[in-house]
Amino acid sequence: MSGLYSEDILDQVARANDIVEVVSGYFPLKRAGKDYAALCPFHAEKTPSFTVSPSKQIFKCFGCGRGGSVFNFVMAKENVTFPEAVRILADRAGIELKRDPDGEKRAGARKKLRDVLAWATRHFVAGLKHPKAGAHGREYLEGRGITQTAIDRFQIGYAPDGWDNLIKSGGREGIRPEMLETAGLLVRRDGGSGWYDRFRGRVIFPILDPLSRPIGFGGRALGDAEPKYLNSPETPLFHKGQALYGLPQARDAIQADRRVVVVEGYFDVIMPHQMGFGGIVATLGTALTDEHIRALRRYADEVVIVFDNDLAGRAGADRGMELFLAHDVRILMTVVPDGKDPCDFCAEHGAEAFRARINEAQDAFKYKWDLVQADLEAATNPAAQRRALEAMLSSVLSAPSLAQQDLRLQRDLILGHMSRTLGIPEATLRSTFSRLRRSSRRSAAGTEVGSNLPETATRGRRWVKERELLTALVCRPSWLDDARQAVPPDRIEASALRRLYEALLENPSRRDGDIESIVRGFDDTALASLAVDLFETGEAVEACRQEADTGPGPLRLKLEEALGALKEMEYEADLAARSRAARENETDDARALRDFAEARARRQGFLPPSARRRGFTET
Repeated sequence: MSGLYSEDILDQVARANDIVEVVSGYFPLKRAGKDYAALCPFHAEKTPSFTVSPSKQIFKCFGCGRGGSVFNFVMAKENVTFPEAVRILADRAGIELKRDPDGEKRAGARKKLRDVLAWATRHFVAGLKHPKAGAHGREYLEGRGITQTAIDRFQIGYAPDGWDNLIKSGGREGIRPEMLETAGLLVRRDGGSGWYDRFRGRVIFPILDPLSRPIGFGGRALGDAEPKYLNSPETPLFHKGQALYGLPQARDAIQADRRVVVVEGYFDVIMPHQMGFGGIVATLGTALTDEHIRALRRYADEVVIVFDNDLAGRAGADRGMELFLAHDVRILMTVVPDGKDPCDFCAEHGAEAFRARINEAQDAFKYKWDLVQADLEAATNPAAQRRALEAMLSSVLSAPSLAQQDLRLQRDLILGHMSRTLGIPEATLRSTFSRLRRSSRRSAAGTEVGSNLPETATRGRRWVKERELLTALVCRPSWLDDARQAVPPDRIEASALRRLYEALLENPSRRDGDIESIVRGFDDTALASLAVDLFETGEAVEACRQEADTGPGPLRLKLEEALGALKEMEYEADLAARSRAARENETDDARALRDFAEARARRQGFLPPSARRRGFTET
């Protein structure tokens, strides 16, 4: 949710920008009943699946799943942030923007923090240039083959040994230690009596946001200090699951090729860059996240993930395939040969050899398929070939990211891509996939022991109920307070659904049956698309209500059944945990039975569905 503008301003801008008129300014729409339709601008298609609803003031593509308010449409079409989309639409309507005072206060605090980080960057750069204090850092960088041009471009610095160098320098500039601590540059001593510098005896790599502003730092130890690499902690500006090292320096090259290469280390970015390969960024001690992909998708259509060795590539294969399934971007994967990292490979073989390796990267599905085939020796064994295919499709079926989208809408695209990539007839894939889905559903319902996909079945059952809960709440936000008492957001396992739950609770202008008022302030287009998808599903459920039905209605029953099922799952998990604890602690049988009976009694005290329909009161 954006805090820069008040709800009144957002409402004014939204009312002044009819979504049909805005979308029609980009491409023609055709009337389709009460709505409008067109070919989707966000993915290739031959039959129109992109719809715009004038009554709901939302758009929705039933092909790729994108949807949201007029703000979300402008964000996606213009490739801009939420505040920028608000400004574009305000200018279009001739509205003068006035920011929310609380938002201004928060923005002011963030500006002060940015100023401190910019000062610290200059401090570290000066530290590397210092004739005496920076000598050790310069010697290290020279030994790694890093040129002065690269040092300047990436603003590499140095923090010499010493516990209070930064504290003293900050004090001379009037910067309070508390602000340096908030910026992640100081660590509070045990007992709270003062601070000490976080980065000491390390080469410093400033981590920048897409606008080239410092948000954090990474430090490489020159001696035996551990850890070898140390990053800033989480701060109001720095989140390692979102930040990417080298993005501002790589942006032009990425946009030129519409491809980005993702590696794991600072030098793995710097060395290829100085050798002439510029479209490369690094994660910061984490695997590639959905947030990373959302950021990179603004500049690239292909993401190539590079691993240092075969073991790392094997570990990352499922994640790469999952990212492909979750996002409208092609994911490719490759391994640097001979166990080298990209830095050493470029230094030894040059940028063109590295580029050739990138050009040979495999589609995430093909990469995973080759691993599965190798494991099962499928090339020469028909039975193993069948098992390999089932294992591959099981991985697709169990991908957590599929919980964020309607599998029925994505199945044809997924299976078609697999057929082209793997060279397997689509009919074969479709038949095997359908059989595995049926097996998974039977396992989830408890009618068959799922030996093939136990994790999928468990996750699937809970996800279904979480999705039903959020479907009801998106359509009827007035039920949020009651639902939160029974199942609060932190007990929702699916990350996208949990974020939507939290966003609903934060939205002060939510209104029952008004999806535009809900998604209007969402600055996350994926979250807006999910909300629209759930809203359409929920409205379809409620439309099945009979005229003579004076009861709570289908949506309310869905809500209560979902809450009941989720709480029952928690009780079952509690019982299982108690049983395991009793076995592990080797308690006597009588005590184990007593503990089990007590837990069972609490569970049986849970209201049955018929009682829940009279109102849920449990916490």
